[in-house]
Amino acid sequence: LGYNKFCIGRAEASLDPMLRNIFSLGGFNRAVCFATGGAGGYAFTNPDVDNVYDIFPLHKPPPYAFLNVYKVSKDSSNDFEQGWKDLGRFQQRQEGYLFTKLLKADSRTNILGEPQFDYIDITQWTTGDAQRRASLRPGFEELFNDISSKANQAPMMYSVVVDDTPSPI
Repeated sequence: LGYNKFCIGRAEASLDPMLRNIFSLGGFNRAVCFATGGAGGYAFTNPDVDNVYDIFPLHKPPPYAFLNVYKVSKDSSNDFEQGWKDLGRFQQRQEGYLFTKLLKADSRTNILGEPQFDYIDITQWTTGDAQRRASLRPGFEELFNDISSKANQAPMMYSVVVDDTPSPI
C-alpha cells in the first residue's frame, strides 16, 4: 500500500509540471504553430479548384490568344460594342479565361491610311481547348451570332511566342 501511494503521488507530481507547460503561454504558442503548420501543409498538398499552387511556374505552357477582327458600319458600332461587352461577360465566367481587350481603330489620325478593320478583339486563354469548350457552352452561340450580324469578322487562334509583360517577382 505504501509503494502504490508513493507511485501515484509521484505520477501526480510529474504530471503537474507537464500540464502547466501545456497550458502556459509557451504551450499555447506551440499549439498554435502546430495547428497553423498542419493547416498550411494540408492546404498546400491538397489544393482545391480555387487555389492551385504552381510548384514549377516557369514550366507552364504559353497562353493562347483568340483574335478576331471586325469591320463595323458606323451606325451599328454602339450596338456592336454592347453585344461585345455581353460576350466578354460570358467569357469571364468560363474556365481557362485570362483577359479580354477590344481595340478600336483611331479615326482621328490618317497618317497610316484608312484602317482595314474597325475593331480588334483579343481574348487570352490558358489553353486553346479552354476557348473551344467556352464556345460550345450554352449561350455562347447566341451572343456570338448577335455580334456577327452587326460586323464582318475573321477569327483566329494564336499561341503566345514572346511576352514582354513584367514578371510579378
